[in-house]
Amino acid sequence: MTKLEKMIASYFISLEESPDLSLEKVRRDLHVSASALTRFAKKCGFSGYREFVFGYQNNQQYLVENFEHIQRSLTKRVLIDYEEILHLTNSLVDEDRLEEIATLIDKSKRVYFYGIGSSGLVAMETKTRFMRLGVVCDAVTDSNNLKWTTNILDPSCLVIGLSLSGQTDEIIDNLRIAAQKGVPTALLTSQTVKMDPPIEQIPVASVRHLNYGNRISPQVPLLIMLDILYAYFHAMDKDKKETIFQHTIVE
Repeated sequence: MTKLEKMIASYFISLEESPDLSLEKVRRDLHVSASALTRFAKKCGFSGYREFVFGYQNNQQYLVENFEHIQRSLTKRVLIDYEEILHLTNSLVDEDRLEEIATLIDKSKRVYFYGIGSSGLVAMETKTRFMRLGVVCDAVTDSNNLKWTTNILDPSCLVIGLSLSGQTDEIIDNLRIAAQKGVPTALLTSQTVKMDPPIEQIPVASVRHLNYGNRISPQVPLLIMLDILYAYFHAMDKDKKETIFQHTIVE
């Protein structure tokens, strides 16, 4: 935003309640032109100032109704991001597809979770959880190990790639090579990635600039979808898996 648009944004962010937000009043309060307010509203993704005010007031009412005991806007913003991710995940879940991948995990000789950076942290956490249910698996989180691991794969293995942006070249390239070798592969991502040959893609939720990790962890949407996948896998022969899990508990 321009310096003027940032000043307008600060005005709305700092409002403790929703007074008269008519174009004329806000224009006088801020000493700006009507066209400046219109440009600001469009920069925020609205068709005009009137639509912006409608959305703003609805949002303020939502905050009052759902965050009654929370006073600080920073707390509200974090919780709203989490709520948005859960809402989007709910709309993206394909239960049949997740069940198919859970079945593949159960049948595969070895399972590899590919991830770089924050996705690598998710890969390591996921590896630990599935290993405790008896899965022979590993997390591959750096470029060299990705190449070495992909080189020894065979069709009895399964590779699950994690890339929120869908633009992590190391992950995409190695998934493509694995698929060309006939290895079952899947990718969890917030973007649709063109692959040849095509591979299974599991969409995950994202909010604007989530990959920057500047408000909530970019690992969150991946972990939520993997938790659902874990639940499907755990439900297969549940008693056996629970017995294996109990043996991993350190007294």
